[in-house]
Amino acid sequence: MDFGAAKVEKVSEDRQGDFGRYLEEGRHAGMGYLARNLEKRFDPAQLVPGAESVLCLLAPYGQAGGGIAGFAQGVDYHKIVKDRLFAVIAELREQFPAFEGRPFVDSAPVLERYWAVRSGLGFIGQNNFFISPEFGLRTIIGVIICNIPADRFAPHAPLAATECGACGACLRACPSGALRGPFDLDARRCISYLTIESHEPLPADLAPAAARRGWRFGCEECMRACPWDKPLTPLPEFETHRAAIAAQTEAGWDALTEEEFEEKFADSGLRRAGLDHLAGYSKR
Repeated sequence: MDFGAAKVEKVSEDRQGDFGRYLEEGRHAGMGYLARNLEKRFDPAQLVPGAESVLCLLAPYGQAGGGIAGFAQGVDYHKIVKDRLFAVIAELREQFPAFEGRPFVDSAPVLERYWAVRSGLGFIGQNNFFISPEFGLRTIIGVIICNIPADRFAPHAPLAATECGACGACLRACPSGALRGPFDLDARRCISYLTIESHEPLPADLAPAAARRGWRFGCEECMRACPWDKPLTPLPEFETHRAAIAAQTEAGWDALTEEEFEEKFADSGLRRAGLDHLAGYSKR
């Protein structure tokens, strides 16, 4: 894992403007929650009164398998990362008795990638992924907003690189045209969004692209094409269902009952999509 800290302040006007245009153009698709609580999203102090710092933790995960994204090969990442954050908070309470703060894992109005960059952990790639020079693209970002000043934490070591480069490999690799240009993602065409968040049928012009790549839950085409993608050792909790997923054929998914699905994947992020969504892959 990797860790960094940034001083609490309002999100830059440039980033606010970029985010506003993203919403105005509808590129967030059906993720309406992104348009809510913008005042909190742009000012962490509104989430934690008295906040002085945003602490960011990177939790690495592994490769995809069986048409399932790498982050979903084990226990639901919300639990994995939040458990780690609570362990960090316990240590902070010992060092700083006056500690007050809250952990966040992709479930509150927090611009995690923005704060990970501000914490000195990496940079944003042309495919909009956060890129860590140490871990590449395969990390979940956990955040703690707290009342301990950022300068009380050791600064992150200087990065080996601060930008992804200009190869454009991710843009060329996108099978659906969701990456319209550098740093320009349209979720309405993103295979990952369409196979995880959306429960609507795949648009007719995108269904062949999804089937050709074999993605059932997520998509990693732009990640795999990126020169920063690298083999790494994931947290073991991210791997607990890998064997079961690898053994699951398309006919096997279709034959699973709800009870069997719950028994196999009760603690998995796959429950977010649901069995009907996963088993109906060939019909979408």
